Order: sequence, then structure tokens, then C-alpha cells
Amino acid sequence: MEFSIFDNLNLVSLKQSKKIMNMIDRKKVVRQVQQSRDTLRIKCDDVRQPVKSLSGGNQQKVVIGKWLISKPEFLIVDEPTRGIDVGAKSEIYHIINKLVKDGIGALVISSEMEELMGICNRIIVMKQGEVTGSLSHREFSQESIVSLAFARTSADLCRGEEKTDERK
Repeated sequence: MEFSIFDNLNLVSLKQSKKIMNMIDRKKVVRQVQQSRDTLRIKCDDVRQPVKSLSGGNQQKVVIGKWLISKPEFLIVDEPTRGIDVGAKSEIYHIINKLVKDGIGALVISSEMEELMGICNRIIVMKQGEVTGSLSHREFSQESIVSLAFARTSADLCRGEEKTDERK
């Protein structure tokens, strides 16, 4: 958070920014930062300002941006919209959807059902570290997700917990 936007955006991709004799290609780095700032619409006065001076949504965009500069094939985002306002959430959803449309795989980890139902093709529900079920987009509903979230796991069986619903 203390580092500048510029430094944060380059942390992951410095190795890719090298040219002859391990020297950093400064023009390439500056170009990548500007492109990330523009593409992700990071609102800031200057890329040299610390990330902590940005809003929560723009901080999240910097985190996503630093990984995108490294040209990933797959991106894992854990609670990508926690603590940010509705407008910033919408922008983050748009970014994730565009990445997937462009062929980058994405795993979204979230405790917000509406978020998952809005941006995922498939939802895999886990309880106590075990998969309790998988839902395709056409099967999405709050009821089906909650049902899987409260499904019995092998940990429940090891503890000898009784089934409490009518499906005994």
C-alpha cells in the first residue's frame, strides 16, 4: 500500500521488462503502466502516488492490473469486490468478464452469492474444505447454493452428526 501505483503495476512483470544485459526497458514499463491505467480506468492524479491514497475500487484495479501486465493464462481473484462501492463493483465485474471473453481463465472466490451468480459460468460450493456440489449457470439460485453450503461432508460424518432434514 505504501508503494506507488507505478511500482505496484510493475512488481510482477519486471522480468518481462528486461532487455539487453538485464537492464529494464524503461519505455516499455512506462507504456505498460499507462496502458493499465487507461484500460482499467484507474482514477489517480499521478501514477507515482501511493496506492493507499486511492479508493478501494481503484486499489483493487491496481492489484488486477499488476497481474494482467504479466499476461496470465489464468487469474484467481479472491473476494474481488469486498469493501468497495457499487460503481467500483460494476467496473470490476466488467473487467473480469472482459478477461474471460478475451480467453483468460478466471476463478472467482466470493462469499457473495449474487456476485457469483452474476459473473460465473459454474459455481462450486465448498464446506469445511470439501466440495459439496457444482452448479451450472442454468441451475443457479440462492436456494440451490444454500442447500449445498449446508450439505453434509465427510467431516460431519466423522463427528457422527445426524442428518436433520427430511431426507434421512
